[in-house]
Amino acid sequence: MTYKNAFTTLVCIAAMSYSTALVANDLEEVGIDLGGSYEVGLQAAPLGSDAGGSSKQRFTLNLKADMNKLLGLENGTLFFQYQNHNGEHGVNNIFDIQQFDGLDDPEYDRIHMFWYQHVFLDGAVRVKIGKVEPKSEFFAPENARNHLGFSTERSPTIIAQGPPSMSINTFLKLSDSFTFAMGVYDASWNSGRDENTFKLHNFFDANEFAIFLEGRYTWEQGINGLPGGVKLGGWRLEGDRDRFSGRTVDGTDGYYVVYDQTLTENGIGVYAQYGHADKRVSALSRHVGLGMQWKGPFQSRENDVFGAGLSTVKFSDVSASPFSKGSETAYELFYKAPITDWFTLQFDVQAINNPGGQGAEDVVVSVLRGTFSF
Repeated sequence: MTYKNAFTTLVCIAAMSYSTALVANDLEEVGIDLGGSYEVGLQAAPLGSDAGGSSKQRFTLNLKADMNKLLGLENGTLFFQYQNHNGEHGVNNIFDIQQFDGLDDPEYDRIHMFWYQHVFLDGAVRVKIGKVEPKSEFFAPENARNHLGFSTERSPTIIAQGPPSMSINTFLKLSDSFTFAMGVYDASWNSGRDENTFKLHNFFDANEFAIFLEGRYTWEQGINGLPGGVKLGGWRLEGDRDRFSGRTVDGTDGYYVVYDQTLTENGIGVYAQYGHADKRVSALSRHVGLGMQWKGPFQSRENDVFGAGLSTVKFSDVSASPFSKGSETAYELFYKAPITDWFTLQFDVQAINNPGGQGAEDVVVSVLRGTFSF
């Protein structure tokens, strides 16, 4: 990312923010919510390695329409999200398999999500159809959403999680506490199709699918009488997958468990997650994640967030796998501070043991992320 590109993008963001502010009230009156963000991530040269740093940026534009206000279609919502991402791929410096920064993606310019959602039977049934990112609906711990490490957003053993793709998702609220969820996603990316484009593929033309099943149980009176929940899910990735032995199999599957609990009235919450996959197919056979976040750690900074986490994965140990180490572990600390209503800074530091499991040195990597919102 050059300074010229960064300056140009910031000018565009400022102009868009100003334009959005001018039309926001008019749009809201007809049920349209327009917004977005511009994120800049700067990774310093890691300690323990001769590698350099990296930088990356992501621009996101969101449009959400209340179909009741817009067209009189009660309980309907339409959502569109555009994203542009560019910059260096920092994993090439660190070699970690868990991806220390969720902003550290390959470059793309795409429709990120485009879906329609309808709620039936007074909220008992919710259906979402269109291009959806699976982690926006499944398996993400609520108390890990401010961490930068990608493995805290979802267990890396869930190899059915690909890029956003066309899908059909159904959510059945069976009681105030229990919900059953199912999602079926086009997984043609498994055979090489590029989803990072402006094209929306026909779901019914797909030959490969990713399937997610999840049961969710929540409570309002848990530890200290505060809310929490647990998710138990299973996934399957259809289509040809190569085992380390060289044999090709038709699909693979795994499961995961996620736990969230608010501990104190002043904003401390914890999470735990476990993931399991077939070590004959997946590079990672097990994952354990633990962590916490504290919103408002200081009385004068009620919207700041402090967090800590641990994420460890076990590498496949089958004879033909490429790994010389048994596991990779990342220890993470972060502090996130809104500076203004439209700008937030976050500092994150991670110590990573056995990055990549193939002999790379242990490293300490730090990231500074700035987010402009409009």
